[in-house]
Amino acid sequence: MPENAVIAHRGTIFWAPELTEAAFRWARNSGADYLELDVHRTKDGHLVVMHDKTLKRTTNVAAIFPEREGDPVSSFTLNEILQLDAGSAFNEKNPGQARSSFSAEGVLVFEDVFRIAEGKRIKRDPDGNRLFSISDKGSYLFEYEADPADNGHRPGIYIESKSPQNYPGFEEQIYQALTEYGWNPLEANGRELTGGDFYRDGKVNMGHTRGKILVQTFSREGMQKFKDVFKGGVPTSFLVKSPAPEDSAYESRIDEIIDFALASGAQCIGTNVSLQDGEVNNRLFLERVAKAGLNINIYSFNSEKEMDAYFNPDENEGTKPLLDGMITNRTDLTTHYYKKQNSRLIEPSADPIQVLDELGYRR
Repeated sequence: MPENAVIAHRGTIFWAPELTEAAFRWARNSGADYLELDVHRTKDGHLVVMHDKTLKRTTNVAAIFPEREGDPVSSFTLNEILQLDAGSAFNEKNPGQARSSFSAEGVLVFEDVFRIAEGKRIKRDPDGNRLFSISDKGSYLFEYEADPADNGHRPGIYIESKSPQNYPGFEEQIYQALTEYGWNPLEANGRELTGGDFYRDGKVNMGHTRGKILVQTFSREGMQKFKDVFKGGVPTSFLVKSPAPEDSAYESRIDEIIDFALASGAQCIGTNVSLQDGEVNNRLFLERVAKAGLNINIYSFNSEKEMDAYFNPDENEGTKPLLDGMITNRTDLTTHYYKKQNSRLIEPSADPIQVLDELGYRR
């Protein structure tokens, strides 16, 4: 991974509906190093992009499937999920960022994010419905096309497995999907030969490097399965909520987390922003993690004030940052922040509203 990585959390949850095509196209064109996503599995075995265990918060599932809004993602077929609107809820909750065209956003399948990262978009008919076919064996064949608004950035993909204990063989399925999409760095068709440059010609080049994929999970069982399946061939991140300093077992809890992360083959710890009166509340934890040789990626940044607290904790240029990458809801702010710190090699993103306009999302 590059130093000071910009990891677009769910694409964005601020400028567009999270985990949708709009969010990921925006994050790609805004210069994120990675597109971060959450993955679940449907009742009929397909990988879909969704954060919550249910569809209630971000879709119109209650209107389309009354009395099933509290049911888990795993109880729906892919055909059912493809009927849902994943954009209107965002417009209702965020009138300042609402755009009429977001109402056409649907729940994404796993493959969609990889194709967006490659500079494509979902192919649609004149009415805006996505195009796909279903084979005799029940396989969905989705159609994509070159994105006319693609600006050349090629981010990597940062995958979080959700509730892996509920999905037997989940990690193996993710591995196989990466191979099928041509994104598995451990398989011949997933090895790009364009060199290891994280940035090239002023653009993000992560998607063309061996670091193009990172997998993460909160599940300890899932971490061990990632170790078994990927055999250390892709970076893995153990997600954990920072232990509370007021806990009487604070330091032993830190040691236990680090010991598990190392034993499970993790290269990174992912943990939460934790500020109290503007000061970093989990500093000892982060310092111990760094001393153990693990990278630290913090979620989820929303302001430059939060970024500054972790990147410049003592307001002293000589102080080492308390993190290696920012998992951010505001790729626009983060790219500008790193550039201001002379810590990013390429120019920061364009105005976020301008990016959405260029991508064709109507206000």
